[in-house]
Amino acid sequence: MKVGRFDVAIVGAGPAGSASAISLARKGYSVVLLDKAFFPREKLCGDFLNPIAWPLFEQLGVADDLLSFEHEEVGAFRISTCAGDQARVDFPVQAGQRRFGLGLRRFYLDNLLVQAAEKEGVAVQQGCRVGAVARDAEGWSITLEAHSAEKQLHSVFLIGADGRNSSVTHRLGLAKTSDGPTDYLAFQLRLTRRWSFPGEVQIHCFPGGYAGLVGLGGGAANLCFTVEKRRAKENLSLAALLEKFLCKNDFLRECLRESEIVGDIRSAYPVYFSPRRCYGDSFLLAGDAARVTEPVTGEGVYFALKSGILAGEAIDRAFRRRNGTVEQFAGYECLCRQAFSSRQTINRIIRGLIYRPSLLAPLVRLSSKTLFPLRPLVDRLCRN
Repeated sequence: MKVGRFDVAIVGAGPAGSASAISLARKGYSVVLLDKAFFPREKLCGDFLNPIAWPLFEQLGVADDLLSFEHEEVGAFRISTCAGDQARVDFPVQAGQRRFGLGLRRFYLDNLLVQAAEKEGVAVQQGCRVGAVARDAEGWSITLEAHSAEKQLHSVFLIGADGRNSSVTHRLGLAKTSDGPTDYLAFQLRLTRRWSFPGEVQIHCFPGGYAGLVGLGGGAANLCFTVEKRRAKENLSLAALLEKFLCKNDFLRECLRESEIVGDIRSAYPVYFSPRRCYGDSFLLAGDAARVTEPVTGEGVYFALKSGILAGEAIDRAFRRRNGTVEQFAGYECLCRQAFSSRQTINRIIRGLIYRPSLLAPLVRLSSKTLFPLRPLVDRLCRN
């Protein structure tokens, strides 16, 4: 059954896909936004929005609406090591821009962005899986599987924004069996919050991994953590997992002692990916599918939104120039590199330090006394 012809089909209605859809719809293009889930839905995420994302939320028209949901304003960063060292620094003040980040569930954020896309005239198709994706003379023929039935749609251009395990990349033959580091597992919990230090996003290190912690408002907090796969070979219960890893950090042990776990544990594997080409003949990748994000410093949503907007702008240029070739879209990857490369480098350095306690501990001790190097690092990550 035909469901329509569109200028652009976007697979994945997370922040990257919705940002692309909003940007393109505002320019007058017909856009369909596809997702296998029904919104609102939960998503494994650190649930922290870096202050640098505010201009993008303003651009997309959702900044004020974000504050209507249960949230916690975050104005500082704290880090601790398994040796007991701690350091804390406030976020920088920026003229004309909100200086605080947010602890906010993706349950609210992603649904808000999907609704914003619908208001711009985007055709949103929820609860549908992408089956076949075929290139033809006029663009893309896409088969959707929904409610035990198949539907067909056609688009001139295609954006894959369907996450780290992107089905679009598999359909296009871009996914690889061995696709980067596979040494780490990631987990997410939601906790009741009964400890001090409100208004902070925190990283706490322990042997074999680290945890990110942020309040969500309403007496709740998000706890995400990664552990080395080789250290977690046993079929551990959640309690044993927390005891074996997180409780080796004094700060985390106290937090867990004063909290209760709410809901289910979520997991993801692998955590880190190698870069991949994010463009081709008449298609682009955005967000996690494009491998532009890095999970350590809480900038993932910013990376997703920015790459989604850049993808929308690249598609607009392709329409205006009547050119959707590989050569035309190579410029999109260059723009992503310009926007993200310095931040990605900082993230990789921080990740390397986190997994090397002997290097991290003296830097945290120094920062606890002088705020160096933590202050300039946080200033860099929180400024556009």
